[in-house]
Amino acid sequence: MRVVVTGANRGLGLGLAGAYAARGDEVWATARAPGDARALQALAKSAGGRVQVHALDVRDDAQVSAFAAAVGDASVDILVNNAGVAGTWSTSLATFDAAEALRCFDTNALGAIRVTRALLPNLRAARGKVINMTSLMGSIADNGSGRGYAYRMSKAALNMATRNIAHEVKGFGGIAVALHPGWVKTQMGGEGAPEEIADAIARITKLIGRLQPDDGGRFWHAKGNELPW
Repeated sequence: MRVVVTGANRGLGLGLAGAYAARGDEVWATARAPGDARALQALAKSAGGRVQVHALDVRDDAQVSAFAAAVGDASVDILVNNAGVAGTWSTSLATFDAAEALRCFDTNALGAIRVTRALLPNLRAARGKVINMTSLMGSIADNGSGRGYAYRMSKAALNMATRNIAHEVKGFGGIAVALHPGWVKTQMGGEGAPEEIADAIARITKLIGRLQPDDGGRFWHAKGNELPW
């Protein structure tokens, strides 16, 4: 299989790139600054040619187009839209930062749309799967604490985008889902998170592998249970 993982310089993106390469898949891994992504570069060197590293800022239309050109007409079995940024958790209305919200929205929601749109012919060729890495913080039904305006709003937008994308890719046999990985010990999740990256990666790849057409357009926890929008 051919797998594209955005935001693969660290954390879950790096873990997913490594997991798919380890099982023999071809991985196209992206990072905003590949030269600084030492762990990803090390993975590429040790993967026997199965990992290609590409520069990609998902907010940049020109870079997205260039990446799609590099992929060419190769089919894409799995696209993991993992690139994302976090906002300020303690934000209230009084401290709301519109610039921060726009940055989160542009990266977390529009970034996934840009990449998916650019690779749509490649996904069509493989009846591929689009995995949008989201968060339970994007769930309106689950919001019991408020705060985190920028991040919550961007992930809610990504969830809606996923539902829309699912309707489109269903026409050629593709599947698109929103996937919450859990609270994981990444740079974004923090050291206080209860889940290790390796455990989360194992659950994520298992879930992706078992996705069927009827699972598309839904919001999943990596553990396999459906989450409320």
